[in-house]
Amino acid sequence: MNKLLTAPIVLQNSCTFFVQFFKTLFMRWAITHTTTQLHYWKLEEDQFSAELKYNKQAQSFRLTAGDKRLFFIEKTGFLQNKFLLRTEYSVITGEVYPVKNWHSGLATFENRKYHYFLKGNLLELSSKKENFSMTIEVNNADILNDSELCALLFSTLRVLTKSYIQTKPVLA
Repeated sequence: MNKLLTAPIVLQNSCTFFVQFFKTLFMRWAITHTTTQLHYWKLEEDQFSAELKYNKQAQSFRLTAGDKRLFFIEKTGFLQNKFLLRTEYSVITGEVYPVKNWHSGLATFENRKYHYFLKGNLLELSSKKENFSMTIEVNNADILNDSELCALLFSTLRVLTKSYIQTKPVLA
């Protein structure tokens, strides 16, 4: 699915550069059910499925993607806000450093850095080091708070690291 594409770019001074980039991946998180404290999300993607149950009161989420895992989101920081992702065993597995309005920022998950940007119903993820970019459609993005956005972001990264990045094609 991740095919390397090459596109020529011609500048004004007639120099041609070849830019290599990976095909953009696309996923969709759709909300299936809501209560006052719980939001149920389902990942709609051809190759695999995942379900997320976000608990607003406990600021936790349960991810079912092959295995079932429970994660807690902790907001820390005084001058610079930061969100920590802790497992059910209190091990920190990820961090999010949002910008002022929390719709963009830097996410670190399993020692890999990703940039994210939420605009409307689209969440864009990219990583220069991993050579990929992806777009995730988030239905009902207007109901998200900062912790639920982190839950969707971490869930996407967990599913991504278990599938796409580990099976990245070898370039010849």
